[in-house]
Amino acid sequence: MRDAELPLITAVIPTRGRAELVVRAVRSALCQTYAEVEVVVVVDGPDESTVHTLRALDEPRLLVIALAKNVGGSEARNIGIRAARGSWIALLDDDDEWLPEKLSKQMANSVKARHCLVTCLRIERRPGQADMIAPRRLLRAGEDVSEYMFYAKEGSKIICGPQTSGFLATKELFLNVPFSNGLKCHQDWDWYLRAMHDSETVSFMVDEPLYIMNVEPAWPRMTEAARWEISLDWVDSRKHLFTKRAYTSFLINDCMYRCEITRGRLRVFQKLLEACRTMGDLHADDLLAAVKWYFFRPSLRVALRGLTRCIRAVTSAGDMNRTQGQPAPREVEG
Repeated sequence: MRDAELPLITAVIPTRGRAELVVRAVRSALCQTYAEVEVVVVVDGPDESTVHTLRALDEPRLLVIALAKNVGGSEARNIGIRAARGSWIALLDDDDEWLPEKLSKQMANSVKARHCLVTCLRIERRPGQADMIAPRRLLRAGEDVSEYMFYAKEGSKIICGPQTSGFLATKELFLNVPFSNGLKCHQDWDWYLRAMHDSETVSFMVDEPLYIMNVEPAWPRMTEAARWEISLDWVDSRKHLFTKRAYTSFLINDCMYRCEITRGRLRVFQKLLEACRTMGDLHADDLLAAVKWYFFRPSLRVALRGLTRCIRAVTSAGDMNRTQGQPAPREVEG
């Protein structure tokens, strides 16, 4: 029997071709300390193996929606949200996993509002690296959301804000502000920006990491050769949601940062700097960052990080060998 005092939360997980990962995500949702949870997994296109694996769990709180064709992550989430029975929706990427008290702690910070959004911090886990907590700070009262996410002040890295697996919101908010269909990237940024500009949205961020975001190495990948162009198209389509300096910072610290191409590289950077000058807010610090990303392409940064890790490993091994090779201290008789 359902606890009448607890509203039902529906976890929505889009997936395709990653059966083992999505099972881990599903289990993390079903093992929440919050009692009233159901899970909707949207299999985005033909994928018999994943559908079979999920249905073999024989879990009454799990609904599997198998789509006949691929519609993309945004529309897959929208489909799952529309099918949800819960009055609250929590999103979860198939390669992430919630900590057991995530939903309980988020709901403890919710309010009664038609458009309520509760986010949280996350643990970013990369192979061979120490875990990191992100975002590094919360949104300040009165702070413009685009500047919180993308304005790199005094050479700091952009924050980017909360991520999909941390979104918990009323179903009404998700229905009123659906995910933008057809986006190739930045689906979470796009939704968060639009949701935070909704006049009825009441938001809160829990100052605690409540889930693990598993991050695989992103560079270099052939499929992301033109990612900077996709980022540019996206920010230009959402320019009305950005301040001038947030727009400039995004062009430099996302578009230029992602740009891998070598042929015609100077022309690309000139184009982006001209956009900063005419439509943004360009300063000396921005020019220095542009120069840095011009010379340090993504693949070069990856190679340098790999070299640094190798040097540290060799140095650490050498220090350990020297320590082990030292003679034991002699006891001095009194």
